[in-house]
Amino acid sequence: MDRRNVLQPLLGGAAFANVAWAQGAGWGWGAVSGASIIVREGLEAALVLGAVAAYLRAAGTGARLMRGLWGGVIAALVSSAAAWWLAKGLLGAGEARLEALEGWTALLAAAVLFFVIGGLFHQAYAADWTERMRARARQAAARGSVLGLAVLGFLVVFREGFETVLFVRVLLAQAPADAVGAGVLLGALLTAVLVLALARGGARLPLRAVFRISGWLLLALALSFIGHGVHELQEAGIFSETPWWEEALDTTPLRWLGLRGTLETLAAQAVYLLLVAAVFVLGRRRARLAA
Repeated sequence: MDRRNVLQPLLGGAAFANVAWAQGAGWGWGAVSGASIIVREGLEAALVLGAVAAYLRAAGTGARLMRGLWGGVIAALVSSAAAWWLAKGLLGAGEARLEALEGWTALLAAAVLFFVIGGLFHQAYAADWTERMRARARQAAARGSVLGLAVLGFLVVFREGFETVLFVRVLLAQAPADAVGAGVLLGALLTAVLVLALARGGARLPLRAVFRISGWLLLALALSFIGHGVHELQEAGIFSETPWWEEALDTTPLRWLGLRGTLETLAAQAVYLLLVAAVFVLGRRRARLAA
């Protein structure tokens, strides 16, 4: 019996299993990343809006000013939807421009995530943002300004909406669309559950742990964005391409994580990690000095 006839089904089965595992890993990565984005962005917007609305109710400002706040929220949601379709049009540009545009967009998303991650690891960022919005609410309520509260509601929601559009659009260029969609729906459900629990007096909810876990997940997402962005710019001929550990890293599962077998992508990811570590260490040191 020819040995090749015996081995061929086994090799074919192993290849099929490897492809199936790679596809499953990519689907899971897209779903987890999509959920992490929605939980982080949605929960922060809900917390800030909740703090502002609670202040307005406690101050007895009346329904007119509250309607102004929610009017701004609705305008921000509409503007975020418009940004989504605008981004879809831009990323649907000609093939010659598409790689460069996707690359620069991915790097922009990683840069925005740098500040988001720093805030999640140091809750002072979120606390400062919430306090600034509450101070604006006090000023607008003192003036009886419906427009001021509408602008406030718009800023709170559109900031998170714009970041969501940017991150999800970049993620769709890397992961299966159905996986990202499932993650977005799961993230929306988790955010709704957390918000409802908070509204019912869930002071003991582990929000610090939720933000910390989402911070680590978004760090992995940022590294993926960097790897994808640099690779797309290499494909467009903008960055050079120096093979490095190519055979070990250039596999489908690792590509989902943005790991590519080139010196440029790995160096960019290493620099990003060092910058995040430096911000984390400096923040911890500043917190100890303040205490």
